Amino acid sequence: MIKFFRDTRKALVSDGNTGKYLKYAIGEILLVVVGILIALQVSNWNANVQLDKKELTFLSQIDTDLENIASDMHADYISLKLGERSHFRITDYINNNSSFKDSMCFDFYWLMKDEYIYPIKSTYDAIKEEGLSIIKNDSIRQGIQAAYENIFPRISKANPFFPDLEEFFSSYYQKNFKINKDTSLVMNEQFPYYQIKYPYQKNVNGKTYPITVGFIPKNFEDFKKDDSFQVLMRQAYIYRSYKISRYRGGKEYIEKLRGIIARELKRRNK
Repeated sequence: MIKFFRDTRKALVSDGNTGKYLKYAIGEILLVVVGILIALQVSNWNANVQLDKKELTFLSQIDTDLENIASDMHADYISLKLGERSHFRITDYINNNSSFKDSMCFDFYWLMKDEYIYPIKSTYDAIKEEGLSIIKNDSIRQGIQAAYENIFPRISKANPFFPDLEEFFSSYYQKNFKINKDTSLVMNEQFPYYQIKYPYQKNVNGKTYPITVGFIPKNFEDFKKDDSFQVLMRQAYIYRSYKISRYRGGKEYIEKLRGIIARELKRRNK
């Protein structure tokens, strides 16, 4: 093709027909420009196709991440609700001046139990590195950003909104409680995908050790009259209630966001 253009130019120059030569030259330039524009358009189209594929991959991956985070949040939520249940049981023990029962040790365990999420951030970090604008759907882009920048940080470890409940109760428990060592006491709680059951046997270096949980007040009668513990209980209830509320709202948010992502993936994959 290049040889054809070169031969044509030579023929026109040899004929001395300047007008035809100029028209031909202009036409050749226009042809080259059109070719460049078409090449650029094809290149841009290919780049957009690759971006679309990357976006869909990101959406699929972030959906999987959100599914796993939601599963963890659900298990944590149940644990926090068990702590709330134990809070009111202990309140009844105190208000009703109950006698101590061995099974109460598990309520004192759940009272100080705390949970945090550890959100999977690899996909979100990759999206940020690529640029959030790669997610074209405004609702999805803003929804993902809100989840990782607003919702998850409030229920992650070392957040500034409330203390760790185990640390909050730690000093009081160390002074006023002893650990439960009774292997005949059984705690059995069912979570969505697993079960927590104590005691159990742990084998280390060929030797078996019983693993128990639970806390027992050193002096239950004095404990029931201790105003300082009830102050701790009241403050811990505020912290736990706030966290339960955040978990509940977070679970609902993820469910809605995953619904939007699912519809977008279905529409785009047709």
